[in-house]
Amino acid sequence: MRHKLWRRLTWHRRAFRGCASSSHKADEKFTRIDMADLSTSDCYRLMISAVVPRPIGLLTTLDATGIVNCAPFSYSSIVSHDPPIVCTSISHRSTEHGIKKDTLVNIETTGEYVFNVVSSDFLQQANQCAGDYPAGTDEMLEAGLATLPSSHVQPPRVAQSRVSLECTLFDTKPIANDAGKHSCTLVLGRVRAVHVRDDVIKRRTSSSGTEAVTVDLEGLEVVGRAGDITYWPVGREDGGGGSLRMPRPKV
Repeated sequence: MRHKLWRRLTWHRRAFRGCASSSHKADEKFTRIDMADLSTSDCYRLMISAVVPRPIGLLTTLDATGIVNCAPFSYSSIVSHDPPIVCTSISHRSTEHGIKKDTLVNIETTGEYVFNVVSSDFLQQANQCAGDYPAGTDEMLEAGLATLPSSHVQPPRVAQSRVSLECTLFDTKPIANDAGKHSCTLVLGRVRAVHVRDDVIKRRTSSSGTEAVTVDLEGLEVVGRAGDITYWPVGREDGGGGSLRMPRPKV
């Protein structure tokens, strides 16, 4: 018995060594970059090219007068499923003067927003919402996007979005840079309802006998942000996913 066990352990060690040697070369070189040595702009370029692709949250909010604001943010992700929470980090317009973007002001004022997922078929319109518009501008009108009513919050959903998450404000975390200036704010949103377009929904019966719903990835054709001004993957006519450079709109 011991002999068989030893042979089995020996085989696993050899297999592990084989896997390790096939994925690593002794002559591979790495460059260490100390972040403290980089300027803010150089740090930005490195970070957004290293952590890819990043989900895009196209956030819709309402200002105090009821005007819709719509803006894309790629510092976004999921934090938790119990409770369901998503996060978005919103950088300030001006770090030196602490000027917050309209989206953040609206969320802090009303406590509500909608996290709309971006697909390749309306990427151009979503990017149009990234323009530096004056406060009070309805970016959805500027970009030609339509709205749909929400059920739990006042801000509308983006009609073109195949998946939208209605959120109420769970918490915010101000983030300061090394100079002590408030550079961005991390927003945590409690998901109250998820809207999934019927043609991208997948249903199955779970082990408990209840219906489980998920989103079809291929049907969603989701778009992420990469480095520089690049979006990836983006659907192509041949069915593959490529990259697309798209500068921010000039307003």
